[in-house]
Amino acid sequence: MIDLKKAPQLRCNYGRTLEISTLKKWIENQTQLITIYGLSGIGKTALTLKLIEEIKTEFDYIIYRSLDNIPQLIDIKDDFKQFFFTSQSNLLSDIIDYLRSYRCLIILDDLENIFKIGELSGQYLTEYKNYGKFFKQIATLSHQSCLILISWELPPDLEILEQDHQYTQILSLQGLGEDAKEILRHKDLKNQEMWNQLINLYQGHPSWLNIITSTILELFDGDVELFLEDQENNIYLGDLEPIIESHLQRLSASEKKLINWLASQNERVNIAQKPTNSELSKSEFLQAIKSLMRRGLVDKVPIDKRSHFKIHPIFKQYINHSNIGF
Repeated sequence: MIDLKKAPQLRCNYGRTLEISTLKKWIENQTQLITIYGLSGIGKTALTLKLIEEIKTEFDYIIYRSLDNIPQLIDIKDDFKQFFFTSQSNLLSDIIDYLRSYRCLIILDDLENIFKIGELSGQYLTEYKNYGKFFKQIATLSHQSCLILISWELPPDLEILEQDHQYTQILSLQGLGEDAKEILRHKDLKNQEMWNQLINLYQGHPSWLNIITSTILELFDGDVELFLEDQENNIYLGDLEPIIESHLQRLSASEKKLINWLASQNERVNIAQKPTNSELSKSEFLQAIKSLMRRGLVDKVPIDKRSHFKIHPIFKQYINHSNIGF
């Protein structure tokens, strides 16, 4: 039985062949806890719904729920029990008993809603810390089911679980790359030879590209070349600004200081060379870098066998050209 009544409608979902293959392999290997994290609109939910279409015959039950309304764990568990109760007459005492008795796939979306705003990434709200214990149960106890978590940011406890338990996996979802051309093709944009430049500028992010292509169609009659003029040092953000701000508003004080400094740098940063004028201690500096990576706002790039870090260009543009008070 499949319950996707509360899932968003899957419209266009391009590419993701490699990600689907990876997720299917993990599920075939009896992975019990999977976390998919990445920027809002990057396609995490669409990827999961596409996955369900390909593996739905492998499960007795598939359930999708969103944490958008910030439900207490007890309410989520009661919801699951009610679903199982109406599906079959065998009433069990705990959710884990159903996961052992049946092959279940449970998806919990919008996980970021149970994390604190203004602190390092993935810190549970005080009344929601029991979610972390529940996720650990799913990852460590013996059963035949799988829980997929979808989030803007990666909680540290799930990263630790992945390191310590073979049945836990994490997928950091990035842009579409070459497959993003399908979005531009669908919108009938001109100047196909310029599409790669447009895709790279907006990181292959499907939601961002859909928003930007609307501007290109409305103001430039679909002419990509005309739109890209003078964009190298002044990236057009337009309707992306509220989306970018929603991510930056979640940052802790130390992350705001660090990302502001990163945005002022012209080159990728070697974190062994912490700025001498930084107000952060070395520990705060490293914690903030790690937290920004868990939010998908900073990338690690290997250069000469050393790790360097860079802020995403779209966020750099926003920070350097807006009055956000960092």
